[in-house]
This record gives sequence, C-alpha cells and structure tokens, in this order.
Amino acid sequence: MSGGGGGTSDWRPAGGQIGGDSGDDRCDIVERTVLNSPVADVVKVLLVGSILSVVFVEGPPTRLVALDSDGRTAGAITSPRLVDLIECIQAGNTYVATVIALDGGRIEVEIRRK
Repeated sequence: MSGGGGGTSDWRPAGGQIGGDSGDDRCDIVERTVLNSPVADVVKVLLVGSILSVVFVEGPPTRLVALDSDGRTAGAITSPRLVDLIECIQAGNTYVATVIALDGGRIEVEIRRK
C-alpha cells in the first residue's frame, strides 16, 4: 500500500520567501510585511527603495520597530518569524527593511539580514 501524507518537521514554503538559499541558517530571514502603526510624519518622506533599520525594543511591550536614517520610528513590525527575528537580533544579527511599495498609509517592506 502506498502512503501519502508522511510530513516532516522541516517544512519550508516554496519560493524562498522565508529563509536563505541554504535553508540551514534560521537567522537568514527574508520576509515581506506591512508596517503597523505607521508614524505619519516619518512615512510621508519614505520612497520605494528607502532602507529602514529593524530594531528590537524591550517592553513592555516588547516589539520590533523600523527606524529611518535619523533614528525616528517609522512603524512597528509584526511577522510570523517575530520570535526568530528578536532572538537573532539579540544574538548580534542586523536586519534592514527596504520599502517595496507605498499606498497611502500602507507601507510594504522586505526584511532581510544586512
């Protein structure tokens, strides 16, 4: 009898949206998300291609934020990989968020290790 199903605990989505080329380094994260609670005075000057720093802020509440080149908060970052991102930042990794789309107050970014 042939079997189907049989899953694995090392499942990764196709297309490489999460993780890097090798899939072995959990801190090699590439992910697209939308900035939450965007700060109007900061995001109004952003352009597609703008680079934001991703920074861990200890709480409460504990969160990740995207900062512009002047150190101003552009918005908060949420992600299915939030715990990994925080742990990797605490381990010394640096991440940036590149603005890939702007639609009014909706700012889509791609997060990746610097």
